[in-house]
Amino acid sequence: MALDNNIASIGGTLVTSVSGLPTNVTDGAIRIFSENDDGKVVGTPYLKSPETGLDYRLRTGRDTILFSDSFNSVAQNTNTWNYVFATLTAAQPGAGTVNFGVVQGTTSSHGAFMRSFQHFPLIGTSALSAEFTMGQFTAALVTNEVWLAGFGIPTAAVTIPTDGVWFRLTSAGLEGVLMFNGSPTPTGVIKSFDSIVVGDLDKYVIVVGEREVEYWFDDILLKTQLIPNANGQPFLGKTTPVFMMKYNTGAVSNTNTMRVADVTVTLYDIDTLKAFPHAQATGGFQSSVGQNGQTPGATSSNYAQAALPATAAGSNTALTTNLPAGLSGIGIMTAQATNTGAGGDMLAASFLNPAATVNITGRNLVITDIWVAAMNTGAVVAGTPTSLIWGVKYGHTAETLVTGETASFATATTHIPRGIPLGVMYAPIGAVIGATYDRDLMRNLETPIVIRPGERIALTARFRVGTATASQEVTYVYAFNGYWD
Repeated sequence: MALDNNIASIGGTLVTSVSGLPTNVTDGAIRIFSENDDGKVVGTPYLKSPETGLDYRLRTGRDTILFSDSFNSVAQNTNTWNYVFATLTAAQPGAGTVNFGVVQGTTSSHGAFMRSFQHFPLIGTSALSAEFTMGQFTAALVTNEVWLAGFGIPTAAVTIPTDGVWFRLTSAGLEGVLMFNGSPTPTGVIKSFDSIVVGDLDKYVIVVGEREVEYWFDDILLKTQLIPNANGQPFLGKTTPVFMMKYNTGAVSNTNTMRVADVTVTLYDIDTLKAFPHAQATGGFQSSVGQNGQTPGATSSNYAQAALPATAAGSNTALTTNLPAGLSGIGIMTAQATNTGAGGDMLAASFLNPAATVNITGRNLVITDIWVAAMNTGAVVAGTPTSLIWGVKYGHTAETLVTGETASFATATTHIPRGIPLGVMYAPIGAVIGATYDRDLMRNLETPIVIRPGERIALTARFRVGTATASQEVTYVYAFNGYWD
């Protein structure tokens, strides 16, 4: 198929209308446009043209999910969200949303916001989107109530960001706001207030491009806002968190609640080529932090700013009090008294990946590497060297290492621990208190260990000594590294 050399113009006039193109096409060639929106709100179909590379290949983009969170737990995920309030409060009742206005502020000094600790970048010609599932809950907003959701950094309960892009909902209606270094450019009302149904959770999406911003409601385009020519980009800061905010501009007359079910941030048309564990860690899914419904810091609770734990005897049926129940920590275990390791593998640490519920998001825990180091404490090694055989047990459904595997089609399936050895370390005769064992153990797992919801992972130690020295201990530190999937 051939194109007329003058396809871009008619009589020297640039052709931009799709309807005018057929007169410039020869031999059946066509120009391709895709319909992103049928124009039922903005008035005309919203068309975009694809792009072809130098070697005649149609260019496509791969989106990158930067952040995604749902509010199904009964507590704030303090690792992910920064929360500030003044009288007006937010809370998560465990019904799948975070609700703003649980305690309603009544004056202009009352408000609350949540913003992500994570910041998101604008990168060249790609677009950055924020998607919210949200809506008015029990009653419509009234005069002087304001709801914001989008990109920006609020700094106080009633102080809006000075940079960013967001939706603004008031009793006057829904509008978009582009804020560049303290200078706002509002769209004006793009959806009437009476068309937003109380009780509905709707999909609101902001797509921020280099030269324009799109505002969508339930997959219908409401407005395309061009970036002012005086501004080189949508907002000056280049990177920004995602946020939600409810505040008052004056006295309010009744109680209203806004609720948000989930938030997702996506970078369009760019595959950042990050390794998946790196992408997960950036999005708040590193194994060292708890997830929705888990106690923040619980994965490393034994490695806290506190005194060393007390010495404990090992056991293969239960994690002894004072030994670490986390993915990293410090333990002090008394030396086993026999030379046969008759007690078997002792639980040196154990962690339960919580079983999923409606309020606890079930996630696979992917372990990519393991590290253990130890030193001799309690007494000088005498008589015979002390050797330690370290290992990992995982996949078991009860803490005890003697958990059995149920027979085929037996009711209530349980798992026996699976295991891999980590290696051996020893302390020679005469090793003083505080002397380190001869080596640290580090295992990088080319094939990772996967701990599913309701399953456990444990660090185990087996002693091989001739005669344990009275009061001899092993003090150890360890870490299971990985990410939540």
